[in-house]
Amino acid sequence: MTTVPSASQWGSPTASRRALLIHGSISSSHTFHRVASALAAKGYLVVAPNLLGHALRKPGVDFQVQTLADDLLPYLQAAEYDIVIGHSMGGLVVLSLLKYLPKTRPTSVVLIDSSVELTAEQIAARRAKISNDYRVNPNPTAEDHMALNPLWTREDAIWRSLGTQIARVTNHDHMNFGLLQGNVPWSFSHLFADRPAAATLTVLIADPLHNGASKLETVAKFKDVRAVIVPNASHWVQYEFPEVIVEEALRSIEE
Repeated sequence: MTTVPSASQWGSPTASRRALLIHGSISSSHTFHRVASALAAKGYLVVAPNLLGHALRKPGVDFQVQTLADDLLPYLQAAEYDIVIGHSMGGLVVLSLLKYLPKTRPTSVVLIDSSVELTAEQIAARRAKISNDYRVNPNPTAEDHMALNPLWTREDAIWRSLGTQIARVTNHDHMNFGLLQGNVPWSFSHLFADRPAAATLTVLIADPLHNGASKLETVAKFKDVRAVIVPNASHWVQYEFPEVIVEEALRSIEE
C-alpha cells in the first residue's frame, strides 16, 4: 500500500475519471475549490494535495521544486490521472512530475501562470516585493484581498487568507524567501521536453495588463505547448475564471 500526503478531495471515490490539482506557494489545496467543484460535477474524483511546508505539513523544508515534486510521487504511484493542473509554483512541480505520467494514457496537463524562467534581476525584484508586501501587511484579511481583487468571491478571499496565515505559521519568514533561494538558477522550461507523447500541455497566462508570472514569449517558442492568455485575469485565474481552467483541461480529453 502506498501512503500519500494530506490532501483535499472532491467527487465520488468511485468515479472513473481523476484529476490531480497542485497549489502554489503560500497557499493550500483549497485554492482550487471552484475548479475542483466544477470537475467533480462533471464526474471526476478530484485530489488536491497540500505541499510540503504548507497547511501545517512538515515545517522547515528546503522548498526546492524537486523536493516538493518527489513528495507527491505517491499520488502518481497510487493512481493514474486524466487531468493534472498546477498553479504558479505548483505548475513547476507538475513539470517536474511529467516524466512520471503514463506513456500511453492521454493526460491533460494545465499550468496556471507559472514562471518557468527568471533572471537573477527578476528574482531580486520578486524578493523585494515579497519583503515589502510582508512589511506593509504581514497577515492580509479576506477583506484586504477582496478590496484588491474585485473578481474574487468572499470564499476565495477567505481561503487565500487562511492559506497564507497557516503557511506562515508553519514556516514563518523562511517560506517568503526559501522558494526563491532554493531554486537558483530559476530555469524550468527544459522540463517541457519530459511531456509524454500521449499528454497535452496547456499554459494559461494572466492578462499582461495585470503583470502575471508567466510570459507568452517564454512559452510560445515551445512546440506542442498550447499558450492561452486569459483576458482580465490576474495571477489568480482559479479564483477569477475557474471555468476557463476547466474548459482548457477538458479540451483535449473531449477531442
